[in-house]
Amino acid sequence: MSKAQYPEPVTGAFIFNRENQILLAKSWKWPGDIWSVAGGHIEYGEKIEDAVEREVMEELGLVVKFQRVITVLESIFSPNFVKKKHFIFNECECLLVGEFRPRYNAEIQETRWFSLTDARSLKNLHPAVRTTIEIVDKEQNAK
Repeated sequence: MSKAQYPEPVTGAFIFNRENQILLAKSWKWPGDIWSVAGGHIEYGEKIEDAVEREVMEELGLVVKFQRVITVLESIFSPNFVKKKHFIFNECECLLVGEFRPRYNAEIQETRWFSLTDARSLKNLHPAVRTTIEIVDKEQNAK
């Protein structure tokens, strides 16, 4: 069995600012004008927290601090992705460190801050991102 036939562990960076807004992104990897989050593959031997911090730096040039894994979700052959893939999403809460001055690369085309309420109301929100935002929103409302 080739490497491409195994599930791929990836991170999603749920980056929050001081106003408790979440940073959403659009990427060519998720066609159809879908809002998602920055993130990417966990390298062999790499910890989840190191992977999410590295991916945010690579994709946006931003420094974030890993807080926790919010949830783990699975996506098998999603019609939303450009290729046939089986992902294991490690959805991570991260805090923005320093100023917000993103630099974009070939993967990220746009970013925007949203309140959790506004993010949940987006029609074009990636399903795994929606599920994770609902978890965070429920946790915050329980406090």
